[in-house]
Amino acid sequence: MTDPSKDILPVFSESDLLKVRQSLQDADPEVRWAAIQLLYSIRDPQAGVLIERLIAEDPDADLRVKIVGLMKGQEDLALLGGLVKGLRDIDKTVRLASLNALGDIGDPSVSTWVTALLKDPEAEVKVAALQTLGRFQEKRKADFRALADKLRKDYEDAQKRAAARR
Repeated sequence: MTDPSKDILPVFSESDLLKVRQSLQDADPEVRWAAIQLLYSIRDPQAGVLIERLIAEDPDADLRVKIVGLMKGQEDLALLGGLVKGLRDIDKTVRLASLNALGDIGDPSVSTWVTALLKDPEAEVKVAALQTLGRFQEKRKADFRALADKLRKDYEDAQKRAAARR
């Protein structure tokens, strides 16, 4: 019997992917935006690196904000590097969008970089950094409560099983 998945051809050939990746150098930010959306949606293995580079280097602040928004709510830890780079962006809106996205992800491993923004010259960024740190803390509390509830239930179940054996 043959494996049917081997009969499926990739939708994009390597040369197609190369053309899309090259579009990230286009002068038009809309072309760059369409290219990164496509690469991200098809889970191009290079998408994380390309996103990180665009956030750090793209000349268009609106595009950098859009790219950060693309990652919002994703729990792909490979994308954290791009969001951390967004925290150091010259444009306030990119820093704010990165803080918001990191708060949604809730990974406290980036707390050091978020804490650095408490010294940002923009008051709005400082407030957003505090809110993001608060969101990290709330996530930790929720995770701890869930773990404590699971351990309590496991303990009670073990007690019931032991009582039933007696």
